[in-house]
Amino acid sequence: MLERAGVTLVGEHVKHIAVGRVASAEISAVGFQREDIDINILSPSKVPVLYRLLEDNGLFKIEFNPQEVGSYIMDVYITGVKIQDSPIFFKAYDSGLIQVSDVGSGIVGQPCQFRVDASQAGEGQLEISINDGEVPNHVQVLGGGRCLVHFTPELPKPHTIDIRFNGEAVPDCPFVCRVSDTSQVTVSLAHLELMPVGEGAMFHIQVDTTDNAELAVSVQGPKTDLPVKVAGNVKNGFTAEFLPEEVGAY
Repeated sequence: MLERAGVTLVGEHVKHIAVGRVASAEISAVGFQREDIDINILSPSKVPVLYRLLEDNGLFKIEFNPQEVGSYIMDVYITGVKIQDSPIFFKAYDSGLIQVSDVGSGIVGQPCQFRVDASQAGEGQLEISINDGEVPNHVQVLGGGRCLVHFTPELPKPHTIDIRFNGEAVPDCPFVCRVSDTSQVTVSLAHLELMPVGEGAMFHIQVDTTDNAELAVSVQGPKTDLPVKVAGNVKNGFTAEFLPEEVGAY
């Protein structure tokens, strides 16, 4: 009988593999034949997994296709005896199951945040980069594979957010957070300290920038938000007009 002690695993005992791609392990077993080797692979749901066994001069390659997220366990037997390096673990992940939410707009100098949910994606390394690493970010772990990402923009320009899981881009990546500088906006409201109900009220907005930034204006009445009519441009300034319909603070 050949000595089984010379049978070894080539590579790591724990491997990370993407769902839908071929997972493989190599066993060095010089002197043994294909019929001497038996493989048992269990899926995360404890279902036996089909595999393919290839042989090349005593190097045996085992291949299978993981179809679900989670840990696959592979046991290797030589002439009925489990080898020393067995079991072998495969951590299957799916970066397509990561969800990113609350990526909105931002203001220079004010904290921004967005959420990343990797709870269904399996085990792996999450990498987050904003503007190719130029903007620092802080990850607040919420537990259960979920986290909150914080950053503070310093320049009024689009901030590109790149998120990768085990080196793979997540769906819809990159994300864009549009950042504006409110210090460049001047609003003239002194004449509106007192205004009559039922008459149109108007104020002027000056934007000190050459960027094609979007201007949004809202007016909140005592009970509800009011429609606002905005006209003008960056060069000449904007006018905003609304109609106060009830007594109270606006």
